[in-house]
Amino acid sequence: MDEVLAGEWFAVLQSGDVLDRPVQVIVMNERVVVFRTRLGVHAFKDLCVHRGSALSIGSVQNDTLICPYHGWQFDGDGNCVCIPAQPAGAAIPLKAKAQVYGCEEKYGFIWLCIGEPSAPIPEIAYFNDPHYATHRFGPYRLHASSPRVIENFLDYSHLMWVHEGYLSHPDYAEIPGYKVHRREGRLVTDEVVVQEYAFGDPERRMNPVVYVKEACRPLIAFLKKTMPSGKVLCIMMMSYPVDEETSITYTIHAINFDPGDLTAYRRVNDEVMAQDALILENQKPEELPLDLQAELSLKSDMMSIAYRKWLSELGVRWGTA
Repeated sequence: MDEVLAGEWFAVLQSGDVLDRPVQVIVMNERVVVFRTRLGVHAFKDLCVHRGSALSIGSVQNDTLICPYHGWQFDGDGNCVCIPAQPAGAAIPLKAKAQVYGCEEKYGFIWLCIGEPSAPIPEIAYFNDPHYATHRFGPYRLHASSPRVIENFLDYSHLMWVHEGYLSHPDYAEIPGYKVHRREGRLVTDEVVVQEYAFGDPERRMNPVVYVKEACRPLIAFLKKTMPSGKVLCIMMMSYPVDEETSITYTIHAINFDPGDLTAYRRVNDEVMAQDALILENQKPEELPLDLQAELSLKSDMMSIAYRKWLSELGVRWGTA
């Protein structure tokens, strides 16, 4: 277990994934059950204290999570409120409790913290702005570490190569010099101008767009992309480690324009993620090196350098080397 990441909030499910039945997620090898009552969403260690059954294969009735093995019932605070095998009126043992984890709902996602929260879920005004429409993507399950996934999102110079014809073009590979700033616990880049080039889309061909990228938390990143027309695209990426070899990533978009065919919009974003996945799943080492001498970095990698330094200072161990 990584004590630093245990204190982070992870977007583990979309809100619509948890309705009338419990759902299991795995975070850093820890099995967790997420369920919904009239009071909201809840998360427990996916283990009944009685005989070790997975609570996630049970059911939710009358705002209680019911163990499938012997019918023990737990309320949203983890208290066992009914043991069917006991005589009526018998006291319930004080140890008959579920291990409760932090669980919140925000931006259309269910967020989980399996330790003591070190900071709140990041506030991004665009995702609550009525002038912006929001769209959610994922889960993307990758054979790659979450720090690798987030670093890739923060990188500028891969856009022209990995996403040729989608986001830019190799003819415009030069990245202007920029600085990275620390602001209110985040890493924030200067504005960086990228020449957009999209095949088959005259409006996006030869368009200089302005990016700003942020590392909000160790495994949460954000970008704002402003186009000459005044259109704005904001994306937040949230990744969490499932085990030593696997991560799951979600994104949420906020846009102030009509994307047209939503099916096509979603398809393009899935294709962009697939392009990144091909790179990420073939990087060596799989863990993100925090030793800045382990790989060769350039001025165009300033955000990557700052991100690695930051993770090292924070003491993040999971998914790093």
